[in-house]
Amino acid sequence: MKEVNLNTGGSSYRISTGRSIVFAENQFHDLLSKKDRVAVIVSSRILELYDSRIKGIFRSYNNCDFFPMKDGEENKNYKYAEKFLNDLLSGGYSRNSAIVGIGGGVTGDFAGFIASVYMRGISLIHVPTTLLAMVDSSIGGKVAVNISAGKNIVGSFYQPEMVLSDTDFIQTLPENEFKNGITEVLKHAIIGEEKLLTILEENNLKSLRESDNVEAIVYLSALFKAKVVEKDEKEGGLRAILNFGHTVGHAIESLLEYKTISHGEAVAIGLLVESEISERIGWLTEQEKRRVADLISKYDLIYNKYKVKTNDILEHMKYDKKNTAGKINFVLLKGLNNPVYNQNVDIDLLKDVLGNLIF
Repeated sequence: MKEVNLNTGGSSYRISTGRSIVFAENQFHDLLSKKDRVAVIVSSRILELYDSRIKGIFRSYNNCDFFPMKDGEENKNYKYAEKFLNDLLSGGYSRNSAIVGIGGGVTGDFAGFIASVYMRGISLIHVPTTLLAMVDSSIGGKVAVNISAGKNIVGSFYQPEMVLSDTDFIQTLPENEFKNGITEVLKHAIIGEEKLLTILEENNLKSLRESDNVEAIVYLSALFKAKVVEKDEKEGGLRAILNFGHTVGHAIESLLEYKTISHGEAVAIGLLVESEISERIGWLTEQEKRRVADLISKYDLIYNKYKVKTNDILEHMKYDKKNTAGKINFVLLKGLNNPVYNQNVDIDLLKDVLGNLIF
């Protein structure tokens, strides 16, 4: 097992990565044994696959309830959050209760949001079960739910007390879900973690899924993101680099109502668009841009075609939380591993790049 310690101004916790670390031993005892109630918000799919093993982990804790949650961004909504909060209240949950989120990014974001607002904040543990959640959403304390206008509009910064990334879960992860995670790994490789770029270029989809490689990319991504978050917990500056590809990606997800496109595909499109813009303004070389595009193609990170209009994408970009003074802010690249945040892009250039790359 490898560990990364993340220290922010107000909290400190460990991010553990390894095989069978959830099922092999009880990692939760010190925290959960002191709680009066435990709510386990768990992906319905994960509960189907690991029902007896997951329930066995929490058998020793009194007053432990399981709340299955359907996957899909459309289920991570504010209306469902209100219902869930009422269920906790009627179930007798207090400020001395805890929430454990077991699942992908949707489950983790939702569980984190509930923990952050219930009784002004209760204990939270993340057990990510997808590659995407392990390398990205479970780390750093961003928690949120969606509203119709956009993704993650309602949320907060709320750090967990523990993150356990058990790579055994990857064995049952569908291929397209694995690709979603690779997109975020590629993002980290592009904006600062060169070792990840080497791993991606030296492997393929099959070999990358082997246990040693999975553990390496999860650990390196966690280490990289933790370093960024420690310097800027609440995205006042440097942390914005982690949004590379997401300005376009989130707009497309919102436009398509989170139903017909995966987060990984949307962000992969964003990586292409924002790399192309960087090259067009002379910051990124043609060769560097090609390395990004080749890896997206190599791992088949955009595996469907989508009919969307440029103006509709631009309309949804207006709701992006990173915007200031009515201007759309982008993360661009002054070369690989040299991201620059809060960059405004000429609207005609943006329209041209979107039109050429998406249609």
